[in-house]
Amino acid sequence: MVQKRCFLLRLGSHSHRAINFDEEANEEGLRTNMELIDEVRDQAVQKMERYKEKTMEHFSKKSRVKNFQVEDLVLRDTEALDPTNIGKLMPKWEGPYKVKEVLRSGIYKLLNMDGSEVPNTWHGLRLRKFYQ
Repeated sequence: MVQKRCFLLRLGSHSHRAINFDEEANEEGLRTNMELIDEVRDQAVQKMERYKEKTMEHFSKKSRVKNFQVEDLVLRDTEALDPTNIGKLMPKWEGPYKVKEVLRSGIYKLLNMDGSEVPNTWHGLRLRKFYQ
């Protein structure tokens, strides 16, 4: 019986937070937070922008655009053509293809070796120079 009474007494007692609660101080703190919310948002936006810049710098270091000239022979990545047809023993590159046109930096139109045009444009990251 004694154990049950102690348990009931603990349940009935208030916490330190509830005992020391001051409604006026609480209201004042809420008003202060509302006044500072715009500043906190601006800081969060600046932090997100810095994070995006650093992320972009990190990944741009890894991806160097390869520049090819018209008439260069290149191989193209088989995974870019058909992502489902990959495997340990599958070839990684196919070709050779000839660069027909440079549309802009890193974007190329290709020709098959028989002279027919490859239907899509290809990014330089998915191409590799072919050496004979």
